[in-house]
Amino acid sequence: MFSPDAAIQGSFPIRNPRRRQRTGSDDSIALRQNPKRRKRSLLAPDTFEPPSVKHINDHAYQPNSTIKINGHPVEERNHRDVSVDTTSLAFRNRATKRTDRERRGSKTDEGSVLTKNENYIVTEVSTLPDQLRDILSTGNISGVQLIRGSAVALTSTQALIWYYAQGAAPTNLSRPMTIKLPSPSNNARHPLPLGALVYDTSAGELGLLVIMPISGKVIYWESVSTAASVDFARQKQQGVNGTVAGMLSGEVITNATEVGPDGFVLTFSTGRVAHLGIKDLQGKPVITTQFLRAQGTSNRGLFGGLKNVFSSASWRKDIAAVRLTPSLAKTQRQTIVSTTKGLFQVWDLNRVTKTLAFEIDAKGALLYSISRTGTDTAVQDDDAFSVLDFAIFPIKAIKNNSFGIFRLLVLTSFAEGPNSSYSLHDLTIQDGSINISVVNPISCYTTPYPQDAQWKPQVVLPDLAQTAFVVFDKSVVMMALAEIEGTPSSQLQKESQLLPEPFQDTLDFRQDRSYYVVGCSAEGTEYGSKNVSCVVLVHGFGMIRVTALPVKEGQSVIERMTVTARTKIEQAVFFGHMPHNLLDFSGRPEIRFEQKDLELAALEINDSIMKSTSDYIPAITPSMDHQLTQRSTALAELIKYFVRNKLQLERLTRWKLLWSAEKMAAAKAVWKSYNASLASKDQEKVSLLPELLDFLHENHKIENQPERGETDIVRHYFIHDIWRIELIVPWAQQAVEELYADGIQDSIRQASLINQADEIQLSTLETAFTFREANLALYGLGHEVVEDGILQEAYENLPEIWTSITEIVTKTKVLADLSRELVINHTDTADEEGKPKLSLLIKMAKDNPRLVHICCQAYDERCRWLKSQPDSRSRADAKALECTFSEVRKRLIVKLVDIDLEDDGMKLAERYHDMQALVDILSQSTEGATNRLQQPGLSDSDGEELNDRIISNQGRVKEYFTKFGNHWATPLYSKYITQGQLIELLNNVGGFQGHLTHFLRSKPTYVRLNWINEVSAERNYAAAADSLNAAQKQETNLWNKKMELSMGKLALLAAKEKEQVQSETAKNMLRKVDRRVAIIEIQEMLYRYARPALRGAIDEMAEADMGMSNLYRNFLKGKPALRHAIDQHMKKLVGRQVLDAEELIDTLTLIDEYTLHSDEEGFADQRFFLALKLLRLTGFERTDPERKALHEKIIWRRCVIQDDWKLINRTELKPDTEVAVETGATALFKTLRAGYKDGLLDLMPPLPPIALLAAGTTPSFLRTSSRYANMSDPILKSIARDLNLEDQLLEEHLNKARLEMWWKGVVNAAKASVRADADREGVERISIEEEKMAVAEIIGEKEGKVNGVMNDTGQEVRDWQGDVVMM
Repeated sequence: MFSPDAAIQGSFPIRNPRRRQRTGSDDSIALRQNPKRRKRSLLAPDTFEPPSVKHINDHAYQPNSTIKINGHPVEERNHRDVSVDTTSLAFRNRATKRTDRERRGSKTDEGSVLTKNENYIVTEVSTLPDQLRDILSTGNISGVQLIRGSAVALTSTQALIWYYAQGAAPTNLSRPMTIKLPSPSNNARHPLPLGALVYDTSAGELGLLVIMPISGKVIYWESVSTAASVDFARQKQQGVNGTVAGMLSGEVITNATEVGPDGFVLTFSTGRVAHLGIKDLQGKPVITTQFLRAQGTSNRGLFGGLKNVFSSASWRKDIAAVRLTPSLAKTQRQTIVSTTKGLFQVWDLNRVTKTLAFEIDAKGALLYSISRTGTDTAVQDDDAFSVLDFAIFPIKAIKNNSFGIFRLLVLTSFAEGPNSSYSLHDLTIQDGSINISVVNPISCYTTPYPQDAQWKPQVVLPDLAQTAFVVFDKSVVMMALAEIEGTPSSQLQKESQLLPEPFQDTLDFRQDRSYYVVGCSAEGTEYGSKNVSCVVLVHGFGMIRVTALPVKEGQSVIERMTVTARTKIEQAVFFGHMPHNLLDFSGRPEIRFEQKDLELAALEINDSIMKSTSDYIPAITPSMDHQLTQRSTALAELIKYFVRNKLQLERLTRWKLLWSAEKMAAAKAVWKSYNASLASKDQEKVSLLPELLDFLHENHKIENQPERGETDIVRHYFIHDIWRIELIVPWAQQAVEELYADGIQDSIRQASLINQADEIQLSTLETAFTFREANLALYGLGHEVVEDGILQEAYENLPEIWTSITEIVTKTKVLADLSRELVINHTDTADEEGKPKLSLLIKMAKDNPRLVHICCQAYDERCRWLKSQPDSRSRADAKALECTFSEVRKRLIVKLVDIDLEDDGMKLAERYHDMQALVDILSQSTEGATNRLQQPGLSDSDGEELNDRIISNQGRVKEYFTKFGNHWATPLYSKYITQGQLIELLNNVGGFQGHLTHFLRSKPTYVRLNWINEVSAERNYAAAADSLNAAQKQETNLWNKKMELSMGKLALLAAKEKEQVQSETAKNMLRKVDRRVAIIEIQEMLYRYARPALRGAIDEMAEADMGMSNLYRNFLKGKPALRHAIDQHMKKLVGRQVLDAEELIDTLTLIDEYTLHSDEEGFADQRFFLALKLLRLTGFERTDPERKALHEKIIWRRCVIQDDWKLINRTELKPDTEVAVETGATALFKTLRAGYKDGLLDLMPPLPPIALLAAGTTPSFLRTSSRYANMSDPILKSIARDLNLEDQLLEEHLNKARLEMWWKGVVNAAKASVRADADREGVERISIEEEKMAVAEIIGEKEGKVNGVMNDTGQEVRDWQGDVVMM
């Protein structure tokens, strides 16, 4: 066992040496104080209270209530009850200057709110003296201790004491009590003094204990108020001095923990501990010290015996914490000491004896409990594991409590790579054994704790023991300790380890400031209160109070056990923008949320701001503009949070947030206009906005309730309903009509109402479009193409845009007309009695171009949105609306001429490149000026002005030719055509023949007119041919295309004759024309073949359906991608629209043989040959070999698998003639025979079946062809899947029907058949060739190539298209 050291160092208070000394106990020497000269303490219990009422920790003082330090009760006797370190390790602060004190947020009774949510609130303690703020910002401070609403902090020369409790009046904050320290150290490297406040409950006095860590000198004042009120010399006399004896060389006192009413436990840098007494047995102040050493052998106990003082291995251990236990009896108080490696000792320390009750090693149990949490730890790694601190639960939190039972909350750390895992263990010590009932891993904080840190992590456990605070150097962790109700559901969750982690969260200090903890303490609570608090003193900032709020009524503990994405984001949004906030809201890497949770949280916060349901923004403020500004700022901070933290949001979410911010900005603009209108005090003015809101349907607003004092309908709307502010835009015009109907007929009020409606629409939409374009980058939409506030493309998956709902599109147009007409109707009578003022009409006229502009913006946006919708109805609506928009825009712009704003109209027309409107404005302006010049009685000045306008308009025409070129020429020349002025068009070109020619060439509909222009004006037949060629490329009608090709061929022949093109070029162009005509002829053949299958159809759609069902019933089964493509091709075919060569190839090769009608042209036998011919006509072998190769393989594969080769392969009992007939009837034989006979296969040899495998069966294979290169992956996968079915059938024929061998035989048979046909016609052909050769000799062209014959060298002859002529 342990026993106290026999040697006790005496201490002597500084008193008059002539006074008789009084001997105290055997262990100490004390001087009797003169009771007659003893002054009454100046520190009464109410010294720091305001005069009206006493407050402790923000609650009215109750005489029977107790103040608790770190969660442990102060019992009603003349000693204090502290179970935490009352001083922190002395250190030198890093000096950081702070130039001034600045406000950090909205003030409350406790001070600035730094952050809050439903779980906790953090406030700045406003009662911190200015002197302490300066020291915390720039000086060195140590010995910080917080007790009973008072605090002490020490510098190297003085101790400062002040009152900080909640509810304190901020009086005398700049004058804390100051006590100068005797014999301060002159060495700046020495640690600063340690200090502790000592509270005497019987006398209501605060005392002060100061310890010098290096020298061991101790001084104790019983009354700080008395010591602070006298000079330095008398301060020294009133203090009791002493020295810690037995300190080793280089040993430093690192901590002093109060362990009773008159004692402290000192811990030393060497690992030793000692008891420091400050009173004797009679309660008189005296300083005594006693090192705690083991009794008996050196291997027992924590620190060994005296003989092992110089054998440091026996006692050198790192002390984690020293705590005083609570107790039911006043005489039964014990102290618990813990080492960093998990060794716990229970000491009985009193004025008489100091013995070790027992010790227990909890390391193994702690490590085991950590491993049960799922943390991957190495239980034997001593260096990784450490006990950092512990707190003791209050007595009422211990079930079946009795003396000797202690319930601890132990903080451990375990180093894991670059991070550390921390845990809070609910550990019970009873009868020398331990039990760990609960382990709460701290998952929200894994920052490693440096061993040389200035602040050691500390556990703060308030008296209710429902929430624990773990105070790190730059962070504070909160963890809920409330037990879960023992319901069957929770029991099942517990057994299956499905219970959620207890609520926990981390408050981080900003990293860009020199903020770190220098002291902390728990705050007691008033009886019945459920709030618990932790007060933290922060270097560089001041003092904060962290208050954990109770669980709300009806909320379960499990529901509380969650840190939601919304909570974290709200804190950053509503408190993160404070420039001098202590806290960092960027988020910790340990707390991460799913993308969907972040998206949902962002939208929920956005919604709460828009509807004023957020707890962080007051719904009612004296200034509506200020409230809107607060909400606007919050919306900006919401998106900035995601930008700063590089968090991803879906595109739709970003747009939704931007739209809300637009609405808020628009609301501010509307309110500003309305507020200015109210300030004008115009008695005759009818305010439109209240009437408008009254007209709104109850489903479109939250009705105000006058019985609850909600009498201001406008403010009520701006508070609750601006999230749907788009509804007031159309109602601005609709309300005017309603008021007209209600009887407002005088023109003055009408003008006022329309003007207000103008302002509402302009304030809303102009602000929104401008805000959108200016803030795209902020919302992560900077890559979006936005012009004039309008998204130009990519409307897919976006909902209807609020700035272009149907009602806005309609009503902005109506209001623009209404406003303009009012100006026109009243301009001549302005300023007359009962008529609008001219100034108001001028303003409305100037606003009209702006109204036209926002109307055009709304139209443009809605058109673009409708076009992007997947349903055909929306796309049809888009086309109709585009036509309407073109007409409305032109009319509104041109109508500006009526109010003499043609210049504004031309600016708008130029903005929208509405050349037709420009043409009409100039035409009307010029025509109007011309007509007015012909009126009699015109003054010279007016005539001169009108002439100038005509000249100016003529100059604009030429200017627009230069500025816009053909874009301007098109509507100008179109006006000539629509007015039937074709002769004027061709004759009065005004030096702009080039623009006219370009205009006519660029319009296929003007091809005949262009032909005339090219022939009569340009004499350019080649250009005419080019124009026709360009027209046929865009032509979708088959007959029109054929005619345009013919006209183009005629133009080419004329150009060749006039040598406008080179002969070889003309030949090539003619060859291309012939090839296109040949493609058209094949389509015509296909149509003639399909036409019998279309009989009986009532329209083209029915024809297409019949064609699909009759011609493609078998081969396309199970091939949805190909069926969809053929369906589109069939619609074109029956609609006499042009199919390109590749579409024709698919249509030909996928068709079934339709045998219900006669095939006079033998089309069914030729369809694969025609497909090959089409492929040859495309010229892909030169321009796109990969494309040609893929199509060629697909054609041959479809040709081969047309027939059942397994049936053909069954040759048993079949004569050769039957086998020959069967093979001769195959599509392969027919295609080979036609190809060899035509000579096509001499240029495109047939491909063997083995070479056709895998063609186009994968998306990557398809992408080798330029036809499929830009298709999306889903479409390519679908096509490849269908083609793979063809490939599987081919492979089956190869494996089971010997197709490769049959193919060779069929090829030879086809060749033999062609040769046999040639032999039968040999005599006739020879005579024909001899005659042709004779003619060639006569005309001297013996060596030339002749179409259809061989030359005299015996070489093969190619025709003019490059095809080989078969002999």
